Amino acid sequence: ILFTLTGIEAQVTYTTNSGHVSFFANAPVADVDARNDKTKITLNASTGELTANIDMTSFQFKNKKMGRDARRNYIEINKFPQASFVGKITGKIDYDKTGSYPVTATGKLKVHGVERDVSEKGTVKVQEGQIRIDSDFRVALKDHNIETPKILGQEMTDDSVIVKIEATLSSPSR
Repeated sequence: ILFTLTGIEAQVTYTTNSGHVSFFANAPVADVDARNDKTKITLNASTGELTANIDMTSFQFKNKKMGRDARRNYIEINKFPQASFVGKITGKIDYDKTGSYPVTATGKLKVHGVERDVSEKGTVKVQEGQIRIDSDFRVALKDHNIETPKILGQEMTDDSVIVKIEATLSSPSR
């Protein structure tokens, strides 16, 4: 009764354990293209707090040999099996009204053991009790101490990857 009288609002949290994260980089021999469908993402609609936990071992590469090489030599999943984002979404979102809302996610992105401040644009779509999050952005490999693959001294990929996030969050809890 005391909580009702003082007007404390319950927090609403949306989650998924099957968020999609992919990355892509152009390469002269074969493009680097991988997808992970097991990303845990949580959004607190009351505060805008957003977290994403990415199991780096769950990335599936289109080219299996490239995937083995990337896991062992560049991503180094034995040393760095997790990546994460912890931050906040800003922008006007009406969680009670179906629609598409432009937002900015600002926070800490940790990849390959290196944490960096980031601020990236995206979209939050509200639809029938679910929240969809979409964003595309570039991550510079050198910012996270990831070497660019080389053959005969020539770099074999772009110096950054395009990261794409698509996730539908549901099961609001109050």
